[in-house]
Amino acid sequence: MMGRVTQGLMINDFNSNLHSREAELEKTQKQLSSGYRVNLPSEDPVAAINYMDYDSRLKEVSVYKSIVDNAKSKINMTDSSLDSVTSVVQRLRELAVQGANGVYSKEERQNMAVEVDQLSLELLQLANTYYKGNALFGGTMTDEAPFKANIQTNPESGMEFLEDVRYIGNNQTQISEVERGEKIDVTHPGNQVFWADNMEMYSTLSVSGYTAASDSKIVVDGQEISIKMGDNLEVIADKINQSGTAVRASVQTKDGQSYFALESTSPHQISLMDTEGGNVLQDMGLIDHGMQPPYNYSPSARVYTGSIFDVMVKFRKALQGDDTFKIGGTALMGIDNSLANILKFRAHIGSVSQRLDTISERYLSDEVYLTDAKNNAIGTDISKAMMEMKMLEFSHDVALNIGSRILPKTLLDFLR
Repeated sequence: MMGRVTQGLMINDFNSNLHSREAELEKTQKQLSSGYRVNLPSEDPVAAINYMDYDSRLKEVSVYKSIVDNAKSKINMTDSSLDSVTSVVQRLRELAVQGANGVYSKEERQNMAVEVDQLSLELLQLANTYYKGNALFGGTMTDEAPFKANIQTNPESGMEFLEDVRYIGNNQTQISEVERGEKIDVTHPGNQVFWADNMEMYSTLSVSGYTAASDSKIVVDGQEISIKMGDNLEVIADKINQSGTAVRASVQTKDGQSYFALESTSPHQISLMDTEGGNVLQDMGLIDHGMQPPYNYSPSARVYTGSIFDVMVKFRKALQGDDTFKIGGTALMGIDNSLANILKFRAHIGSVSQRLDTISERYLSDEVYLTDAKNNAIGTDISKAMMEMKMLEFSHDVALNIGSRILPKTLLDFLR
């Protein structure tokens, strides 16, 4: 049986459809005016979550991009300083070659020594270079100048010269995180960059028959090495040699007694530390507790190493003493070692700089992609929304026109 259609039913049905169409029209108008297809998370939860994910990653990329830009600036400053250092060391080498030549007189070598003094002071200034108020070559101790000099004055000439230079920074590399879980070495400490000799360290404490008393760990040049209870000297030396650090360990025997020895395979100060309550390195007479590396060497240990400043001081004294054998021998060899070490770090800086350029370009591309994806997640498709708007406007006008003709009916309409 078909239900009865009354005037009231027609009016209610018309108003319901009209209000529904007006709601759709308002929604489309809001999408066009705001530029967003989704204005509340409840309208499209999945799109809202995607939008927030893209927005979060975009902000993260912006932060990392600024870190990369700062790291590039710091590396450029470091490379500029080392370029000047290279020029100074190359000039020192020229003087060493000239000073070792027998055609030069004692007075001429005295004049060379004066130039070496000035070059030493310039090199000290470069080694204490600052970037944004932080020392470049002090490791992670950036508040103070990493190289402290003992500067004396020549009573005859009144000119200053370096008598001794001591490194007071630490041996930790300055690291920047350029992506989640991705870290790079930005600058290396001065006791690596400005070092001339491989370090040799010999314990004077006999450790014959030594075995580790408990499980513990030692740290050699920042690398943790696990020591097990019962490990003897040979096992400990082998673990150090297999750790991947630029340090070679050995057990030396003298007069029937065993002594532990360490030697670096590249010019730098070796960093040593006992951790987790262990005393392995202390028991072997290599370090004392209470100081941080690299200042915790045991007073009883014999340590042989030298920085580029030690080489220059010896070079100056050799020139002043007119000792051509030392000038052309130990001094020239030390300068060559220093130059090779500096060029090694400059090559590393160049490779890191290229990597940072690649990362920076990747972030620029990511910003474009993420911005587009973010806008597409909740953004309004203008052309589609305009078509829907025109269709809704047309249908709304038609509905109003029809409604005006059939609603409301009056008594006069029925009396015609």
